[in-house]
Amino acid sequence: MHRLPLVLILGCCMSLAHAQDEGKASREREALRRAQNALRAATEQQGQLQADKATLTQDKDKLAEQLKAEQGRGQAASAKLRGAEQRAEALQAELDAATKARQQQEAAAQQREQELTQQLQAARREGAEHLQTARALTTLLERSTTELAGAEDKNRQLYAIGQQLVQRYLGRKPDEIAGVADPVLGLTAIKLENHAEEMRAQLAAQRVR
Repeated sequence: MHRLPLVLILGCCMSLAHAQDEGKASREREALRRAQNALRAATEQQGQLQADKATLTQDKDKLAEQLKAEQGRGQAASAKLRGAEQRAEALQAELDAATKARQQQEAAAQQREQELTQQLQAARREGAEHLQTARALTTLLERSTTELAGAEDKNRQLYAIGQQLVQRYLGRKPDEIAGVADPVLGLTAIKLENHAEEMRAQLAAQRVR
């Protein structure tokens, strides 16, 4: 009678212990499953992070290459810019020199033009003076020529009158010679004096003034 309750108690205890073991095992399996899931999730996350890291590394390398290329292009552009600036400075210097030379040439040409204008004006004045002088000389020459022709004509007439006097003197008659010395009447002398006055008047008329 006393053994049966004990058996029952032992059975109940064993059943309870078994039930506790089953519950504990179930909790452990659940914890293990959760741990495995967490590990799997962590592993997947780690893999994704590693993939992301690899991608970021590749992107970084690409960016570094692009930056290096851009820096190279920037340096090349800077070199081209410096070269362009140097060429621009050289061209500006040439332009300044050409402008200065052109201005000097224009100033020299303007001065030369002014000098030529002054020379031309002086030549025109001198030419006008020469022309006026030539006209005056021409007028004087024409008048002198006319006067010379008149003087030559008068000289010819004087020469003719002189020849007449000589011929008259050489061709005197004896009575004319004797009558010159006639103290009474003196007609021959008066005649000769009248003739002399006539010849003197002709000579005075032909005198060159």
